[in-house]
Amino acid sequence: MVAGMFYPADAGALRREVDQCLKAAQVSPAGEQVRALVVPHAGYMYSGATAGFSYARARGKCPTRVVLLGRSHRYHFEGPSVFTQGVFETPVADFPIDETFAAELAGTGASDSEEAHYAEHSLEVQLPFVHAVFGTVPIVPVLFGSDADDTHITFGRRLAAMLDSSDLVVASTDLSHYYPQEAANRLDKATLDAVLEQDCETMCRGFREDRYAMCGAPAVVATMAYALARAAAAWRLLDYRTSADASGDYHRVVGYGAISMETAA
Repeated sequence: MVAGMFYPADAGALRREVDQCLKAAQVSPAGEQVRALVVPHAGYMYSGATAGFSYARARGKCPTRVVLLGRSHRYHFEGPSVFTQGVFETPVADFPIDETFAAELAGTGASDSEEAHYAEHSLEVQLPFVHAVFGTVPIVPVLFGSDADDTHITFGRRLAAMLDSSDLVVASTDLSHYYPQEAANRLDKATLDAVLEQDCETMCRGFREDRYAMCGAPAVVATMAYALARAAAAWRLLDYRTSADASGDYHRVVGYGAISMETAA
C-alpha cells in the first residue's frame, strides 16, 4: 500500500480529500455513457483535482467491474501482467479481484510478472476515487511493462470483446515529467490532442519519435483501442494542469490530464 505517501493513510481524511476533489470538479456527470477514463496517478496534492474531473464525469454509472490499466514504473516485461487473485487494500475498503474474469484475461497471453504489482502505485491510487463514486466494486488490475505498440492496440480490442457496456476501463497515466512549465504545456497539449484524434497507430508512432509524453502510454493506447471497439467515439478533455498549481515550482513540472471516452448521448 502507498497510503500515507500518495494519499492519506487515515480513512476519514482520505474520504474527505477525495470528496473535496469530486465536489470541486466543474463537470456534469455522464453516467452510463462513460466507457473509459484517463486519470493521473501522482500524489493527491498534485493530481487529485484532475482525477476528480474524470471520476465526477462517471457519476451515475454502475460498473460490474473496473479494469485498471497502468504502466509499471519499476519493471520491464512483455505482455500484460494481470493480477488474478486476492484483494487490493486501501484505508477505505479492500477491493476484491474479479478472479474469474482476471483468469480469463490472463489466459489470453498475459505475462507472469505479477510481482510488478507489489511495488506499484499507479493503480492503487485510483481506488479511493473508485470507492467514492462506485462503491467497493470488483477490479481487474493490469500492468504493462513495455513501450506502446501494436500489441497494446490488440489487447484493447480483445478487452472490448470480453467486457460489456456496464464495465469501466481506467487508464492511469501522468503526462510530461520535469520540463519547465511553458515547455510542458506545449508537449502536453500535443499529447492530449493526439489522444483526442483517436488514431492508435499514429499515437504509438508519436511515442517512438518522442513527440508525445505519457508514463502510462501503453495503458492509454490500449484504452483508446478499447473505447473505439466499443463505439465510444465521444472523447472529452475534462481538465489539464501541472504540479506547479500545487507546488508553485514552474521550473520542473509534471503534467496531468483527465479524459472521458463516451458513447453519444
